Amino acid sequence: MTKKEACKILALPPGADKNEIKKRYRQLMQQVHPDVGEALREDYAYSVQEINLAYAVLTRQKASVEQRGNGRQGNNTATEKETGIWDAPVNENAYAEREILQFAEDCEGVALGEFCIARGKYLWTTEEDFPLFLRSIADCGRRLLDRVDEKRQGSSEPESRQRTLGELVYLLAQQFMNGSALVRELSGKETADGNGNPVFGFPAMVELPQKAALQEGEALYPAAVRQHRLYLKNRAGQELGYLSFPDDRLYYVIIPLFEQRRVQVRIRVAREREKEKRRRAGYRRLHLWIRLSSAGEAGMPESLNLRIRELLEAYGRT
Repeated sequence: MTKKEACKILALPPGADKNEIKKRYRQLMQQVHPDVGEALREDYAYSVQEINLAYAVLTRQKASVEQRGNGRQGNNTATEKETGIWDAPVNENAYAEREILQFAEDCEGVALGEFCIARGKYLWTTEEDFPLFLRSIADCGRRLLDRVDEKRQGSSEPESRQRTLGELVYLLAQQFMNGSALVRELSGKETADGNGNPVFGFPAMVELPQKAALQEGEALYPAAVRQHRLYLKNRAGQELGYLSFPDDRLYYVIIPLFEQRRVQVRIRVAREREKEKRRRAGYRRLHLWIRLSSAGEAGMPESLNLRIRELLEAYGRT
C-alpha cells in the first residue's frame, strides 16, 4: 500500500501530521471495529484490515530502503547496533527476544512489504504498528513451541498447540508492554482524585443479555476475570457481559492490570445516542476510569517468566 492510498483510506490530506493520523484512526476504529457490534457499527467504505494497514503505512518508522538492498528483508534480521533504527526501551528479564517488523515502500511509493529491522527484548511503543507487534509476539511463541517439539521429537495435537499458543501470546505480550506507562499514553482523558492521584479515562463497552436494561450514569462493577476477560455486574449483582474496547491495544494493557489487581476502577454507563436507541443494540457504551495502585506503578510483574515456563512444561507433557 502506498502513502497516497493510505491517505485515501483514512480520508486524510497528504501532509497530515502524526497526531492527525492517530486521531482519525481512532475515530474510524470506533465506527467500524467488530467489537462494536452490528447495532452500533457504522458503514465505511473500507474494512478494519485496510484501515489498520493504512495507519501502519503512515505512522511506521522510516526504514531505509538501502537495507533491502543489503539483504535485510524477509526472514533476515538485523540487530539494533547494525541498523541504529530501533531505540525502544528494553525488558532485560523478558523470556525471549522478538523481532521488530516494519512496513516499507521504495522512493516511488511501491510497496515492498514488511521486514525485520531489529531483534531483541524491546518493549512495544506506540511508534510500532500494533498488528505487526502482535505478529512478532505470535512468531516468538511459535519458535518457543517448536523448541519444545524438537526436544521431545514430536508435536502435540494441533488443537492443544493452538490453545497453548494463544495463552503464550497473551503472557509474552505483557513482557513487552509497560502497562502502567501505556495507561497514561493511551488514555483519552486524565483527571485527579481528591488526593491528587491521577485517574485515567477510556472508552469501553459491555455486551448485554436481553433481560438487562441499563440507565445512563448507572454504576457497574467487576464481577470476575475469566479467560482474560473482565466480566461486569450491576448493583444488584447480576452479571452482564465482558468489558471490551474500541481500541484493541487497550485489551493487552488494561485487562492484565485487572488480573494483577494493580488498578482501582470506576465504571459508569454512557449516554445512549439517538441512533443507538433506534437499533437493537446488544452493546452499551461505558465510561471507564482507572487509578493505578502503588503496585501498578512498579511495572510488569516478575511472575510472568515462571508462568511462561510452566505453560511450556505443561505443553511438553501433552
